[in-house]
Amino acid sequence: MPIYAYRCRICDGVTDAYASVNDPPTPIVCQHCGAGETHRVIARVAYHASDNAKSARLDPKYEKMVDDSMHKSRNADPDRLLRKMKPFNSTQE
Repeated sequence: MPIYAYRCRICDGVTDAYASVNDPPTPIVCQHCGAGETHRVIARVAYHASDNAKSARLDPKYEKMVDDSMHKSRNADPDRLLRKMKPFNSTQE
């Protein structure tokens, strides 16, 4: 059952109420001033997308851009750890 917003014609206050989609819009009592002169108004609608839906809407070039930037970073070099290593002493007794 959707929530509809009703605006009061007297005090201009907005009251939310549950109403059936099939029912015709009927005035309700205003919560602010108690008047019965309200009318249904168009309110905002919230849409929550899943993470999969958000990633599916990303530009296909985005993945390539991420790969390119990761390839150019210092951590992308496979030999970076070898250059940091110090050789063992190879002296034999």
